[in-house]
Amino acid sequence: MCNKFFYEDDFFPTYYRMTYRGISFCFFVFMYYSYCVGQQQNLQKNFVPIKSVGPLPDVFTQNIREVIKQDISTLKQNKDKDKGLKSTFLTASNYQIERILRSGNALVNDEITTYLNEITDVILKDNPTLRKQLNVFTLKSSVVNAYSYDKGYIFIDIGLIAQLESEAQLAYILCHEISHYTKQHHINSFVINDKIDRERYDGNNESKFIEKCQYSKEYESEADLEGLKLFERTTYDLKQAEKGFTVLQYSHLPFELVEFKKAYFENPNYKIPNRYFLPEVSPIKDNSNEDDSKLTHPNAKKRRLAIAEIISERDNTKRVKAIVGQPRFEYIRDLSRMELCRLYLKDRDYPNALYASYILAKKYPSNSYVAEEMAKSLYGISLYLNGEIKYNKDSHLEEGIPKYTDIESYPQQIYYMIDKMPVNEWIILSLNQVYRLHKKFPESNSLEVLSDSLFGLMKRIDWGISDFAHVLKSPLTSTVDIPKDSVLEEEKSKTELIASLQKEINNKAEDTIYYKTAYVDLFMNDPEFSRKFPSQDGGAEKKEDGFKSYSSSDENEEYEHRKRGSRNIRLASGLKVDTIILVEPFYIKIDERDKQSMQYVTSDEKQEHYVKTVEACAKDLKFEVVKLDPGLMTAMDVDKMNDFSVINDWFDERFDADAERKVILNTNDIEQIIKKYGSSYVLKTGVASVVNEKGKKRTFYFGFLFDIRKNELVYRKYEIFKSRDQHDLISSKTYQMLFEIKHPKKRLR
Repeated sequence: MCNKFFYEDDFFPTYYRMTYRGISFCFFVFMYYSYCVGQQQNLQKNFVPIKSVGPLPDVFTQNIREVIKQDISTLKQNKDKDKGLKSTFLTASNYQIERILRSGNALVNDEITTYLNEITDVILKDNPTLRKQLNVFTLKSSVVNAYSYDKGYIFIDIGLIAQLESEAQLAYILCHEISHYTKQHHINSFVINDKIDRERYDGNNESKFIEKCQYSKEYESEADLEGLKLFERTTYDLKQAEKGFTVLQYSHLPFELVEFKKAYFENPNYKIPNRYFLPEVSPIKDNSNEDDSKLTHPNAKKRRLAIAEIISERDNTKRVKAIVGQPRFEYIRDLSRMELCRLYLKDRDYPNALYASYILAKKYPSNSYVAEEMAKSLYGISLYLNGEIKYNKDSHLEEGIPKYTDIESYPQQIYYMIDKMPVNEWIILSLNQVYRLHKKFPESNSLEVLSDSLFGLMKRIDWGISDFAHVLKSPLTSTVDIPKDSVLEEEKSKTELIASLQKEINNKAEDTIYYKTAYVDLFMNDPEFSRKFPSQDGGAEKKEDGFKSYSSSDENEEYEHRKRGSRNIRLASGLKVDTIILVEPFYIKIDERDKQSMQYVTSDEKQEHYVKTVEACAKDLKFEVVKLDPGLMTAMDVDKMNDFSVINDWFDERFDADAERKVILNTNDIEQIIKKYGSSYVLKTGVASVVNEKGKKRTFYFGFLFDIRKNELVYRKYEIFKSRDQHDLISSKTYQMLFEIKHPKKRLR
């Protein structure tokens, strides 16, 4: 379990070298931090996604098996009746921490993480011993959450920072997570849950679950109170701790509530009909009395009232909302909100990305990054409405884009528009907005590519192209609906009634093609727009470079292979691959006969050997392989860690999509990766060895080669063997895979 400040947690997670010493290294770190604090992004103009900088801490490069061995050795020196159980916990917990740190989502030495550590310094300025035991990191996640582990690792999600209102609120959350660590809630929960699992119940498993939840809530309440004691030792405003629970209560809402106005997308020649906007949005629901019997955390109202009662008895005078500085907090929060837009896109949560970018555009109208995120959101929704983006049970949005009836407050307008506006009209709206953003920020290649892609969509819908006015011939006629209560009271004659009905019909007909003058000023004044806009007998100008976002040439081939029941795809004979980027080969060992079915240590050893097997086979074939593997990185490989993160984000978005339709919008850094490593081909390969409860053995071997520039799966090997994972088997399959990649269509003798 990872103790979380905000959302429910699982009771136990699943598995999913250089060390520098000396004065010179310390001086380097000191100089880096001095530089980092003095440098800030100019958010009025642009935003560069957050990346790690400086040397990687030892925890990123240490040998995890040696760490586990040391932890268990220390445990055995203590008198503890639960040593065996805790040894199991330490093994699994260490591996989960390693997976988080090496996922590419944990940030190091960046502006946000540096700020979090400065606040931690303030909190523990009188307890340097405890401070040295803690490692605080930022996680690139859109979830509103915080996590702590008994090893002293605290992770704060970007989504949480984006929601907060003050530095003091963030400080209290850190106090809460520090208290989880000092009270060792993580390991104690594991021991208690194991005991509950071993007890006999007259009822079903639900009884066990509810009892586990009860213990978890007790730990959360204890962390709330102990965290407040720690918080009181600072000069932070105590009431901000109470307000933090209000933020918690409504964390399902966007980071700000701003009225979403259709006028933002309109111009004098383009007015969106009122029928696509709700007269009144749904109120915010009061969820303060939710049933928490099956939740691992008490509901927010209970937590807030408990803290408020204590605070009411304390002197809160001369306490402040910020110690490091409120302007610094607001800057860090805006960095997080900018990053959050990108994370929403990675999750393919386009409505939230659109609303977030809309809010930020109000504050930063000249920020080209915000314009790009808005354009990508509009384009993503266009593809979704056109049936070219789909969601399934494995998607971040399991049920797809929510219904507008499930949304509260101002964001509901976006979901209502998505639901009610026909796909053709949404594409017209999107092109209108995105092309104008492209003209506003002509230096942005992404905006140009996105607008060109929308021109292509306009041609493909092939609807109403001839209706668009190229010249404004007369002033526009208002198409605003007449309110029902404005009808004349006097009785109308038959001819007057007919005339009135005809006028109403004409107004409705005019309203259905309200968009016809949307681009008239562009047709009249912008030759580029006129050239690219599709005609009845021709297509929009095609752009060959940029990203391929909504089609890939392997779709038909992949479909044919699925239809024939084949799991493998061979490279086309004309394709030449000289260099591949190898991304963290994967190896997992599972034995379902054991209570702890995941064989953590053995999996780690096997993964290490598998990397060497891939290297040896590549060397025999004289095949250049560039390794991006966090397990092989040194302290100075932070750039490789960032590159690994970029590629992982690409795959997260790629695999979130339905197999038939693949859209990658978060591609800004992909070309830099390709140029840096001299290849657009990325290989993901791995082995899973499983022994089921009956002792039957299965070995799963896979290899997927993607062209990340073209967004194509160009090679796939997926085989299942009814045997254990013998070294000769894995070695031969690895050699065969690399041979087939290097020699398309050529067979091994």
